This record gives sequence, structure tokens and C-alpha cells, in this order.
Amino acid sequence: MMDGQPNREEDQASLLSEGRLGPNQSAADPGICSCLSVKYYQPLFDVDTKDVVDRMLMSVLPHKATGFLQMIKDSPDFYGPFWVSTTLLFTIAVVGNLLSWTKFQQLQGSSAEDSWEYDFEMVVTCMCVVYGWAVGAPVALWFTLRYLLVQIKLATVGCAYGYSLVPFVPAALLCGVPADWVSWLVLLLAGMISSLFLLRVFGGLVLGNVPKQAVMILGVLGVTQIFLAITIKMVFFP
Repeated sequence: MMDGQPNREEDQASLLSEGRLGPNQSAADPGICSCLSVKYYQPLFDVDTKDVVDRMLMSVLPHKATGFLQMIKDSPDFYGPFWVSTTLLFTIAVVGNLLSWTKFQQLQGSSAEDSWEYDFEMVVTCMCVVYGWAVGAPVALWFTLRYLLVQIKLATVGCAYGYSLVPFVPAALLCGVPADWVSWLVLLLAGMISSLFLLRVFGGLVLGNVPKQAVMILGVLGVTQIFLAITIKMVFFP
């Protein structure tokens, strides 16, 4: 009976290295619905403030992003991406409503019965766009890479995509300037910085593993962030 103990530990270490076990799952544990456990995701939120700040700075300085995958290799997090996404959606909602109120004030007096109301639907729409993008885009990229037999963790891709939204936060704030060209400029600039960040992060991985498909994958990767910038502009700051 004692002889089986080392084998069990070796099997568990092997499963963990292959990504077939959750961070807190043992080999003896059947793991049914383990992904619904809080403990399963706890390591993804166990991150220092310094780590989050360093990753955020790297996302707005794309020339330094080549080391991002190495930085998060053993500790990808969802803490930073969650708060970046949440900050972005509330920034868009607040600034969008502020612009709406400003336009109402400028037109006030044209009708005595006119009244301005906070657009709560904008918050819901913004949640769908931002959270949907923060989840859907990395999942799509991860499935593509895994289909092409590129070994990378979903948490790693999700972490990189979450931090790629950092440039959109100051851009959304600057959209409060009542000038249409300003919002176009800052959002497209944010989209370009975000695209460059992702291209620097995943460029080496894609080129090294699937060079034949690299142009298509990296092209789509870059264009999609510009598409996000245009979507934010057209939907929330028309």
C-alpha cells in the first residue's frame, strides 16, 4: 500500500503540469464541477499591487510587451483585468451620460416639457460590450491557438487581453471633451496601442509555432482592437 503513494504524487504533478487539474485539485479528486468552486479561481486573484501596476504599465508601453508572457508565466491573474474592464465600462457610461446632459443643457429652452434622465440602458449595453469582449475575444484566440496545437493556457490569454483594455480607460475619459474629432483621435490611438501590445505579446509565440498562419492570426488580432475602438465610438459617443 505504501508503494502506491509516490506514484499518486507523481501522477498529480504530471496532471498539474499538463493543465488537466485545477490549481487546487488533487489526483484523487474526481473534480466534478470543480470549476464552480471559489478555490479553483483563487490563484488567479492572488496578485500583488506591484504586479498589477507593472502589467498595466507594460500594456501602455508596447515596446516593452515582448516580456509580458514571461512575466505572467507562473502567475496570470484575473484581478487586474476584472478591475480594468469594470473601470472602463463605468467610465464610458459616466462620460457618455455627461455628454448627453451637456447636449441637453445646450438645447434647453426649445421645449418647456423637456427633461433629462440618466440612461441606465447605456450601463447595461456597456457591460455587454466590455465584459463580452474581455471574455469572448481571448476565448476565441485560445481556441484558435489550441486548434493549431499551440500550447498556451486560457488564463494567460485572458490576462493579456484584460490588460490590453488599459489604454481605453484614459481614452474614454478624454471622450468627455465636446469635440467629435477628439473622441475619434483618442479612441483610435487607444486601439492602436492595444493592438501593438497584443501583437508584441503573442507575435513571437505565433510566429514560432505556426508561421504559415501567423499573418492571418496576427492581422485579425490587430484589427479586432481597432474594431473595438470604433464600436465604442459609434455606440457610446456618436
